[in-house]
Amino acid sequence: MKLVGILNEPPFDPISWSGTARYFFSALQRAGLLSDALNVDMSRSTDLAFRLLNVAPDKRRWRERYHLDVRRFKWLSSIAAQRINAMGGDAQAVLQIGAWYSVSARVGRPCFSYHDGNLALRLRAGHTVLGQSDIAVQRALAWERSTYHGMSGIFTMSRWLADSFINDFGVPASRVHAVGAGINFDTLPDPLPTKQYGPRFLMVGKDFERKGGPLLLRAFAIVRRSVPDAELVLIGPQLATVPEGVRCLGYLSKANPQHLHLLQETYAQAGIYVLPSLYEPFGISLLEGMAHSLPCIAANHCAMPEIVSHGHTGLVVEPGSEESLAQAMLTLAQSPAMAREFGEAGRQRLLAHYTWDAVATKIGQVVNASCGVPSPVNSSDSNHAQ
Repeated sequence: MKLVGILNEPPFDPISWSGTARYFFSALQRAGLLSDALNVDMSRSTDLAFRLLNVAPDKRRWRERYHLDVRRFKWLSSIAAQRINAMGGDAQAVLQIGAWYSVSARVGRPCFSYHDGNLALRLRAGHTVLGQSDIAVQRALAWERSTYHGMSGIFTMSRWLADSFINDFGVPASRVHAVGAGINFDTLPDPLPTKQYGPRFLMVGKDFERKGGPLLLRAFAIVRRSVPDAELVLIGPQLATVPEGVRCLGYLSKANPQHLHLLQETYAQAGIYVLPSLYEPFGISLLEGMAHSLPCIAANHCAMPEIVSHGHTGLVVEPGSEESLAQAMLTLAQSPAMAREFGEAGRQRLLAHYTWDAVATKIGQVVNASCGVPSPVNSSDSNHAQ
């Protein structure tokens, strides 16, 4: 069964969908599943018209109304259906990223989607400017519900997200499949047998507030009282001032070879990876930490406890608690042998369960089964994330 992929950005561009699209579609290509991948977006003039339709005095409300505008989704869906119906090739089914498109009724072939989040979870976490009662939010929720019910199958990065499609949108459990995700590096970093595990902490994430950055700074201040030589490196945010012991490298683009080298070098030099996000759709940076054999500390909510196995590959802490976070940081900083054991176990967990090729294999099994095509690979229960 061959798929045509659709996204509102260039599918193989290094920065599309926060750098994930290229790895996702490339894995589908290697698996022999992808016929083509289309960048389905509207013209600049049409996009500007939709932006003007949503003008509001508050720029954040303006931005969110634009991103939730169902009229925009309908326009994109029309373009996508025309592109898919006009293309040749051997694509027998559609695989879209997210919920921007609803084309199942117009293309006459099965449609699937892949997600790292949805609007219901964002609302529950309080990471929207508009409230649930806002008409734009209500229309967007209705759009998502209708779109999801038109899918032959929905693929998610986590079991936590899969449960939301079932419980919040009423999608039958048989059509929701947690298939995981992988790391956004071209090659897996080599293990470092002589790696030193000390109080050198790292967090990667541009959205500093949502990633729990202020919380991490407060916890780090507690750590420094007991471990004065502790260090913390932040990649992503642009901070004017930072406390003693903290370095802020700003945003590093994986599309820039120099930035990519610095990013990988910083991972290699770190001793412990920390991600105390207040809301985290998945947490691919945790996988990147595991790839570099780092023990990980993450908040015990969203998808993070699925990725970090507490007491085996790292520690999960009480969400929003600087005391709990600081204690976990101290535990690993003062126990290099434990940190090494967790880091090595994390790398093995990544290799076994979190690669893009593994994701493509699971998707292929579900798509073939849904469309009545025998799969050459022994199928597993893809409704359970590893």
